[in-house]
Amino acid sequence: MNPRIPKRYTLMIACTGRSPLTITFRPAAVLTTLAVVAAIPIVGVGKVFYNYTQRNHSLTEENSALAEQAKEILEQVEVLEAQIGDLQQRAGMEDDSGTAEAESAGDRPLRPPVRQSESSNFQGGLSQAVPPELMLQAAQAQIPGLLQKLQQRVQPALEKTLIREDARPKGVPLKGRGVEISSEFGLRRNPFGGGYELHQGMDFTAAYGTPIHATAPGRVVTAGWSQGGYGYHVIVDHGYGYRTLYAHMTKVEVEAGEKIKRDRLVGYLGSTGRSSGPHLHYGVYYNNQPIDPKDYLE
Repeated sequence: MNPRIPKRYTLMIACTGRSPLTITFRPAAVLTTLAVVAAIPIVGVGKVFYNYTQRNHSLTEENSALAEQAKEILEQVEVLEAQIGDLQQRAGMEDDSGTAEAESAGDRPLRPPVRQSESSNFQGGLSQAVPPELMLQAAQAQIPGLLQKLQQRVQPALEKTLIREDARPKGVPLKGRGVEISSEFGLRRNPFGGGYELHQGMDFTAAYGTPIHATAPGRVVTAGWSQGGYGYHVIVDHGYGYRTLYAHMTKVEVEAGEKIKRDRLVGYLGSTGRSSGPHLHYGVYYNNQPIDPKDYLE
């Protein structure tokens, strides 16, 4: 048999010399009111906990995104530093990472790692996490200085290097099929008599009239007939100490004083001057000294 909960309770409070005080109430209503009153603090605490959890989760996501952004920028900075270092080497500049441009110890900002060789890559010390804000600040602080160094120092030096490299003769001066080397640079037998002679260039054989092209840009200093045995010939000054000679031509296509580009047509292969047959005598000079053209054919 299930116990029955009464619908009402009557409470009588008696006091000597006074009429009794009677209170009637419903148990269900009282219990409901007490439950509601008790639930109010719990709901408030739960709401505060929920808001704190949400805020903490949001901050964690923001820090994670900030750390990832800082990591990406630092990696880009390292790549940029490596590329600038390669350009410095290409431009013939010395590494100035430890020169007077370095800041004082108290003002020196946090920098990304500097490349080291494997033999010197010995490291140690206690590990301490770097706040994402500091990583991002360190990464962003490096970019302006690197760009300024690239634009004001490395780029001008590299441009000079590229111009100097462009002045270096390169390639075979004859454009066509059937081109062969008939005589190397250096000591050879005299083709017009006994004994030996020093050949100060390289001879190429090809079909009569084969086009001859300059192997580097420069200014034509000589174009015409030579009394010294080269016949119709052209000499081009490329700057930075380089000159090239194209001799025994049947026809010259440039004039003295003319500025020309690489691969400019300078004349046609022939057999003028001291020549035993159609060929091109090609000479390369550095600081007025003849050098072996073999090292400049590629």
